[in-house]
Amino acid sequence: MNHVRIKQTLCGFSDSLLVIFSLMSSRFCHLLLTCLLLLSGQLFSQDAARDLDQVYGLDQTLYNGKKYTYFILYSTTGHQYLLSPQYSYGSVTIKGTRYDHVFLNYDIFNQQLLLKYLDKTGAAITIELSKAWLEGFTMSDKNFELLHLEQEPCFYQVLGKGPLQILYHWRKSLDLETVVGSANYIFKSPVRDSFVLKDGQLLRFSSKRSFIKLFDPEQKLAIKSYMRKNKIKIRKSSDLAMAAMIDYIANIR
Repeated sequence: MNHVRIKQTLCGFSDSLLVIFSLMSSRFCHLLLTCLLLLSGQLFSQDAARDLDQVYGLDQTLYNGKKYTYFILYSTTGHQYLLSPQYSYGSVTIKGTRYDHVFLNYDIFNQQLLLKYLDKTGAAITIELSKAWLEGFTMSDKNFELLHLEQEPCFYQVLGKGPLQILYHWRKSLDLETVVGSANYIFKSPVRDSFVLKDGQLLRFSSKRSFIKLFDPEQKLAIKSYMRKNKIKIRKSSDLAMAAMIDYIANIR
């Protein structure tokens, strides 16, 4: 009878779901959370998490950051991430130490690197890694560094081994849908800002012409020849092709 009265009482409140959760045992709540994460494709293997825990424990250098609390409305189209809402294994370098096989995602709307792990109770936790000692990360075959080239540190995808490098800064906007009368929002496709890092300076380019203009006159003929021979398209060529080109340019004598 008590359960019947509770259910009748809950029906009249908009926050009934929260009340129900408060009545559940912690064991059942954890089970339900696990099921929801599994259905959304966000849960990673507990075995993998135990492996990470055995390697790193709850290393305060690695697990340093605030809880990630940015969530979008269900009616929003798209997502805030560079590639996908799905997390993937990568590596992160903090204070000179590289941590491999950690579960990462890159929120380019908020410019935050996210780490997902299981705490000691088995609960899935996502944090924004602190930028205080963060140096860089790799994810999905892309290498990123947190560089202090302007007023605020910024994540750049880095191509090339130096002394010249190509840097890509990725960002994304959230705009109101253009459909008349719509109140829904949509994440636009990722935008890539392209730079050459030369003598510590960020030099922007967006086309073949603006790219070649960044270099010394005696280098330009060789660069044009290389681009023609290797069919380099500034906006379409692969990361590997662009990295090979900037390394070639760095060695022109």
